[in-house]
Parts: sequence; structure tokens; C-alpha cells
Amino acid sequence: MKNLTTIALILILTTITLTACADLYPETAKVVEVNYDEDLVTVETFNGFLFAFEGCEDWQEGDCASMIMDDNGTEKVFDDEIVMVQYSAWDLVNWME
Repeated sequence: MKNLTTIALILILTTITLTACADLYPETAKVVEVNYDEDLVTVETFNGFLFAFEGCEDWQEGDCASMIMDDNGTEKVFDDEIVMVQYSAWDLVNWME
């Protein structure tokens, strides 16, 4: 009985975890502006959507950012939010041309 309870608990926790992550997706973007005065980095996705995050640190225009995005449960991209951002590459000069 104890093993059956453990298996049931694992299945419930797995379902909860998968449901919690269902709205997340990966995205890659190019840094198009670094505003040190406002501590804001603006990135543009390959599809042309602009997103911004705080924390200029060592970011430079042309850097590639790998992001985890939250779609907020909608089909619209305009309300998506950056959950996590990670530096990915340097100087993507011809990436979007």
C-alpha cells in the first residue's frame, strides 16, 4: 500500500509540474539597445518582436540572448514576459539581415 501511495504522489507531482510549465517556451533574440541610464536592455526576436529586461551589466548591442518566456496563457505575443535570460553569443552582425 505504501508503494502505491508513493507512485500516486509521484504522478500527481509530475502532472502539477507539467501543468505549471505548459505556458513556458524558449526564445532567442538579438540585443538592439542597451540603455545604461535606465538599466534596460532591449532585444529583438527573429520575428521582430521587442522585449526588454533590466540589468545592463556586460550586455552589448549585437549580443545574442537565450530566454525562457511565459505566454501568460494567451495566444498573443504582446503580453508575453521574460522569465529568465542568459547570454548566449557575441556579435550576431548578419543574423537578422
